[in-house]
Amino acid sequence: PPDLEGARLALVPDADDARSTLAFPALLLYPLRLESDLIRAFNETQTLGDHLAYVLPPPWDRERAYTAAGVSCYVETRGGGVLRMGKRVPLLKVLGSGRVDVVDDMVRIFVVPTARADEWVAEFKAQKAAERGAAR
Repeated sequence: PPDLEGARLALVPDADDARSTLAFPALLLYPLRLESDLIRAFNETQTLGDHLAYVLPPPWDRERAYTAAGVSCYVETRGGGVLRMGKRVPLLKVLGSGRVDVVDDMVRIFVVPTARADEWVAEFKAQKAAERGAAR
């Protein structure tokens, strides 16, 4: 796994309190730019929009293609596909769908400009299909 800068899966605010909720480290991946951002604590009750509001636009995005309103976000499914992650949907609902695995205790979210989302999804699926074919 990448360097998490001390971030880890944790019950917050107190591991001994039954009312605590899970907070996951999350990696925002910008595959079209080969960039990433680490969210140290993405609480299961929070939405992607809660985090996009302060992460976007990133300093490297001179074209302003990466804005909270102008991106589509995806998580990889168990079958190697992608699931679009709504910006107002709590993380718990996405992970509770049973279709998404949390690998190395980290949530990985792909962020792409909406104008190029269909193209990226098609490329992602083709790459995964090729990987599955090569593994046989």
